[in-house]
Amino acid sequence: MAKQLIHSEENFIIPSTGLKEYIAGLASRYGVTYVKTPHDELAEVITRLADDDVEMDKFELLLIALERAGVIASKNVVPLHVSYLQEKLNVRPI
Repeated sequence: MAKQLIHSEENFIIPSTGLKEYIAGLASRYGVTYVKTPHDELAEVITRLADDDVEMDKFELLLIALERAGVIASKNVVPLHVSYLQEKLNVRPI
């Protein structure tokens, strides 16, 4: 059975500013929290073995949780994550 998305592809609009607040607000509104899974632990081990240095902050982890909970469609997570990182790192989009 497919998940019923709360924010479908058709009505999903990424805000241009305030991404931290937007992500935290969605999580709060729908009672979503990040819970590490065995797959997450495996991904951390693989990343470490590959000698990569990837450390996700609490908002990035909330994005994962929001997708898992069906609040945000998978295809919208990457654009939202990119926008969040651009804002966080103060990088202007091309």
